[in-house]
Amino acid sequence: MDLDIHGWIALATLAGATTLFLTKWLPIPVTALSIPVVLFATNVLPDAKDALKGFGNQAALAIAAVFVLGAGLKESGVATLIARGLQRLGGTSEPRLIVLLMLAAGVLSAVMSNAAVVAILLPVGIALAHRSGVAASRLLMPLAFAAVLGGTITLIGTAPNFLVGDYIAQEGAKLAEGLKLTIFDFAPVGLAILATGTLFMVLVGRRMLPEVRREDRFAAAQLPVETAESFGVADKLFALPITERCGFANMSVAEANIRSRYSLGIVMIHRPKAVAQRWIDPEPARTIRPGDVLYVQGEEVAAWNICEEEGLQFSLAEAGDLKEILRRGTTLAEIALPPHSRAAGRTPRDMRFGERFGLDVLAVSRRDGVMVDAPSDVKLEVGDAFLVSGPPEKVHQISRHPDFTVLTDISQEEDVTRAPIAIGLLFTALIPPIVHGVPLAVSGLGAALLMYATGCVSKRAVRRAVDWNVIFLIVGTLPLGIALDRHDVAAVAAGWISDLGGATGPMGVFGALFLLAAGVAVLTSNAAAAVIVAPVAARAAVEAGVDLRDALLVMGYGCSCAFLLPFAQCNILVMAPGGYKTRDFLRIGAWMSLVMAVTTIVLFSL
Repeated sequence: MDLDIHGWIALATLAGATTLFLTKWLPIPVTALSIPVVLFATNVLPDAKDALKGFGNQAALAIAAVFVLGAGLKESGVATLIARGLQRLGGTSEPRLIVLLMLAAGVLSAVMSNAAVVAILLPVGIALAHRSGVAASRLLMPLAFAAVLGGTITLIGTAPNFLVGDYIAQEGAKLAEGLKLTIFDFAPVGLAILATGTLFMVLVGRRMLPEVRREDRFAAAQLPVETAESFGVADKLFALPITERCGFANMSVAEANIRSRYSLGIVMIHRPKAVAQRWIDPEPARTIRPGDVLYVQGEEVAAWNICEEEGLQFSLAEAGDLKEILRRGTTLAEIALPPHSRAAGRTPRDMRFGERFGLDVLAVSRRDGVMVDAPSDVKLEVGDAFLVSGPPEKVHQISRHPDFTVLTDISQEEDVTRAPIAIGLLFTALIPPIVHGVPLAVSGLGAALLMYATGCVSKRAVRRAVDWNVIFLIVGTLPLGIALDRHDVAAVAAGWISDLGGATGPMGVFGALFLLAAGVAVLTSNAAAAVIVAPVAARAAVEAGVDLRDALLVMGYGCSCAFLLPFAQCNILVMAPGGYKTRDFLRIGAWMSLVMAVTTIVLFSL
């Protein structure tokens, strides 16, 4: 079949958009929203309703609601309850720990964003590794892979599944009588994928995992005192008695500005001459008085400099001072940047981190070492970790902020009183579509609003819960899918796949669709791949005579096959904590991709 000029333009638009998605020369939303403009301007889609169809799509609204529901499950403590259970059951057996982490990640990913699940369970995995003596590198890659596998279990587990359901809802009546998809239609094969993936990691994959025994920030990030040890805080903690002649006596902590002037972070103020001995948090407005003892952290040279310039006596903190400080209302925590964090590329000073979050940045750690000299001026990167000190409640607050991931184990103290409400609201979103056929966009939106009204999710979390890149990709690429279908590009691709099926049968068709979807997902995104490849899968199924519903489901699973590349959302979160290299993902990810592909194709071919 020959393509007309509009078919070639649609194909060129796909190629151009793919290049921009890969290179990120333009922001993803800009590229995505340019697609309908180009298609309309070139007369590929002359009807503006077709070009702008993505803006009226229910799937985008439903996926946004599911993002909020997932944030509510996280913020209300549902994930924390699971984390506590893992820590009780963990033991010291590496295979047992892998199974527990993978099953927990798979279950959570069925109803939450995959990346959010990894962020939640990452500190748990590190803590389990430390307590059991197992290297974190042996646990964290299985955790990331399981989050991807678990997303295939339900319609709401990942964007491609939902978009497959939306395509069937929109086009199913035209393609096959009675064709529809419910929330748990993905579950039989999705559960099998999770089971085989877990079995592979336990029996084969773990033998390929690197064993990285690291002495840096990630190896022992379990409890606050151990986090301090991993950053070497105890070795760089100084006790400075404040005298009357000290230049910043009677100044506030903010006015003294010790961090900027001397590259030292105040961990705690000890006021021994009070009526009762007092350990005081170094809040910006707190006044430093003569007689106080400042516990500061930094390089020894910086401590000598402040003593010489301010006339203070230099002294090292005693062995038990750090534990005493941590018992007196201040904690230390390690914080990392997840993908899409707005903090990437900015310094703590630019963000006014201390004023906004009530925490002092003491050090920044990167793969090449720990930086304690002027950490507030270090431009942060995704995968960096930085050490902060402050009240435990402030650490809990920042743990719910989508721009940061707390790696220190604070799960035992988290408030989980709203967890039952959040679980009930999740069922409120899921049951009406199953029982009464209510659109998930309606029930999900209602449940998300109730999540906010009942305090299960905060306003800030609502604002940041939605991955707008995904939403814009759906809005922008939906017209491209229509154009590729209408101008026979999808028909040409379907013809090639159908010819392959003539030689190899349904297994060949399903295999080709899986590989096509996985390849497009790597080049664009999993959401864009679902929109673009769905018309191809539908046409190929009709031409090859295979079950239409099965072909679309296989295509959806292929879109979720994201294990090979380290910059995939789930993988990048564990790369630095696990000490992984790109070749680790390429080697083990290739095998996991094969396991997922074989499981999917074989089950649908039976």
